[in-house]
Amino acid sequence: MAWLLVAALLASSALASQSVLPPTETRSPVDLERELQAPWQAGGEIAVYAAADGSPRAGRRSPPPADAGEEQARRAEHFALARKLNLVTAYRVVPYALPLSEAQVELLERFARTDAGAVWFREVADDTLRLFNQGYLEYDVGSWQAFLAGGSRPRLSELISGRLSEAGLFAQDAAVFRIYAFHGSGSMGGAASIRMGHAGFRCQFQMSGETVDPFAILSHEFGHSRYGDPWSAGMPLGEARTVARYENPVRLRDGFPPRLVYYLRMDPGRPIGTRDPLYNRLLAWREYKKQDLAELAPVEGLYCECPDTPGALRDCLAEPDPNPCELRWVAVRVPPPMDAP
Repeated sequence: MAWLLVAALLASSALASQSVLPPTETRSPVDLERELQAPWQAGGEIAVYAAADGSPRAGRRSPPPADAGEEQARRAEHFALARKLNLVTAYRVVPYALPLSEAQVELLERFARTDAGAVWFREVADDTLRLFNQGYLEYDVGSWQAFLAGGSRPRLSELISGRLSEAGLFAQDAAVFRIYAFHGSGSMGGAASIRMGHAGFRCQFQMSGETVDPFAILSHEFGHSRYGDPWSAGMPLGEARTVARYENPVRLRDGFPPRLVYYLRMDPGRPIGTRDPLYNRLLAWREYKKQDLAELAPVEGLYCECPDTPGALRDCLAEPDPNPCELRWVAVRVPPPMDAP
């Protein structure tokens, strides 16, 4: 065993000279507009190395990529890690977590190779590095020992199995980000997951008729995750900010006009949250009709479903007595792009 430790020390020393650093201990919210202005998006090349006791660690080399081919190789490694650990491709015990279809996996891979996708999957990969360095991920011991004995250095995506180790299974902080499917269309984002409907994306948004950019939608959902602003989902102002920060930059990059209004659908019977101050003003307006509608400045329109016309929507703002009607859509203005006049 002594020779393995000697080899580990040599490997660790050699790697330290190449400026390999572990990821930061904490995440920072992605500033997508700033990231898209950078020459490269995937970050440093991921490399594995040996700790002093011979156990594996992972970090990033500091030099930027030499060219576009090297940058694409880094993006490919990030997606290979996500395919191993984050993408749900088989049935799990988790309720409603359906396996992704082959078409959905292909769409995610194409997204991961774009500039915006590279930013998001880089953040997901950094989480994988953190889990690996804590000993929470299972890995191929034989491949690791072969490296210590003088073999080629394995890629992290080749080394891990995609399963939690025994320590990871019982760790309270081993929260793996998941991307999975559900019955329906569109997608939904949360702090620890993104869900994609098996029916795919609409060609146009339901209320506005604007063309849908699937890559921009995926970026929007990542914006609701722990890599962006996890408190933004399901609230009018939060959704509008997410469109401005994480969706419109991708739409503009892909040749689509920016979304100027976000239509948020209220599911029947869903409890209305109160974290968003705009929601509080909406509730107050519905209860006290004398409130000045100028207080609802960000609101473009409120669309209600009324008992006398089930299934049809009409503008609540134009109705003299909206109380009998159930609020179903909120249209809220999106802040214009920074470079717009």
